Amino acid sequence: MKRFSSYPIYIWLIVLSGLSGLIPAQESKKEIYNTEKKVEGFLSPQESLQALKLPRGFHATLFSAEPDVRQPIAGTTDSKGRLWICENYTYSESKVNFDLSLHDRIVIFEDTDQDGRADSRKIFWDRAQRLTSIAIGFDGVYVTCAPQLLFIPDRNHDDVPDGPAEVLLDGWNDDAVRHNIVNGLMWGPDGWLYGRHGIMATSFVGQPGATPSQRTPINCGIWRYHPIHRKFEVVCHG
Repeated sequence: MKRFSSYPIYIWLIVLSGLSGLIPAQESKKEIYNTEKKVEGFLSPQESLQALKLPRGFHATLFSAEPDVRQPIAGTTDSKGRLWICENYTYSESKVNFDLSLHDRIVIFEDTDQDGRADSRKIFWDRAQRLTSIAIGFDGVYVTCAPQLLFIPDRNHDDVPDGPAEVLLDGWNDDAVRHNIVNGLMWGPDGWLYGRHGIMATSFVGQPGATPSQRTPINCGIWRYHPIHRKFEVVCHG
């Protein structure tokens, strides 16, 4: 999972278990299911918290747990110190690959009283599929949902998308690449949006409608995208 930043002095701790939470989860039209049947041996959220060994001067609190957060695959924080989590339900067992009868979603958690525990939970977007990463900026949210890199506008910052997601790039392999699917969105100090690509298949990336000759191949590498000039390039392979 992507590394989270601490805010203001806490370590974000999200623990998954079979326990119930205080905030009811909003499910998609098809009930979300869990193909993992084993339940023995899992620590409860509180047990997981107590098992942490922290450096001197650090303090950890249980920020959120199931069922308020499920299937987290990536996350980030915003300028308000809120935690944005990508929940991925479509990635499935090998015989299914991706279950497109389900949808992934982005959930926002906030600690309004600064006690280290989430007391506000919003679903920002619940129409994603093959959702793997997220970055916030330029009055909206960038997400990777192979075969596309999407931008979800929220120009008034009310945590409600202003309209449909805009396709910035397409061509990411969404089949043979499986768990090596495009992921890892992160802003670089140069203002470019960086991401990763796995080794299981080659993607041919370009703007929507680009011809094969206008597309850039990438397999096992790092890429970047400029949010203003809308330029895509591969940084390195291997």
